[in-house]
Amino acid sequence: MRALFPILFASLFFISTASAQNIGFGLRAGTTGVGAEVGLGLTGKLNLRGHFSTFSYGYTESTTDEDPNLTVDGDASLGAMSAFLDLHPFGNSFRLSAGVGTNNFDVSATGRALDAVCFGDELPDGGCDGKEFSPEKLGSLKGSVSYASSMHPYMGIGFGSLGNGESLITVLFDLGVFYTGSPEIDLDNDGLFRPTTEAENLQVLNDGLESFKWYPVLSIGVGFRL
Repeated sequence: MRALFPILFASLFFISTASAQNIGFGLRAGTTGVGAEVGLGLTGKLNLRGHFSTFSYGYTESTTDEDPNLTVDGDASLGAMSAFLDLHPFGNSFRLSAGVGTNNFDVSATGRALDAVCFGDELPDGGCDGKEFSPEKLGSLKGSVSYASSMHPYMGIGFGSLGNGESLITVLFDLGVFYTGSPEIDLDNDGLFRPTTEAENLQVLNDGLESFKWYPVLSIGVGFRL
């Protein structure tokens, strides 16, 4: 299925050389990131559109007044590569859109303790009346959130046409959803807490994500028709 997208974009490019009056390009920003798309007018009311967007963010945060102090390194990325059919039922900018695409949503983080942890009572002098474990013994906790499948159907509504219209510039707006299925949490620990990260112990967390099967899409942009 992924091979369809390079073919789609290549096809739109070559067709545009022969039918420039029915081709358009757009720049967008929204809940799937920042990106671009190309559209081709098939008929007066039907367009073919290809879309690509991406966004990534990394962060590091450490606590200084907690017991114990922690540091967390994380990365978050989102994006989409999609193909749509746009129907303009009234012959104006309003459209109904359906298609399929990849939702490249992925979040991962690694956390580790900066101080030893006391399992017991802390003494007034800062000692531990019980078991004390060093950060190395506790190990790093790695977690990620992702989807089992990267290919998802899409449906939505919008305004703006890249393939048809008299104006050379058009405002683009889309509101819709990808059906993604439920995301999954995965945890891994290379220290004391490794038994708690086994799949059977994560089932409760993943059961709590069962209702999150739809990924909302909201984007705005500007299009240019040739």
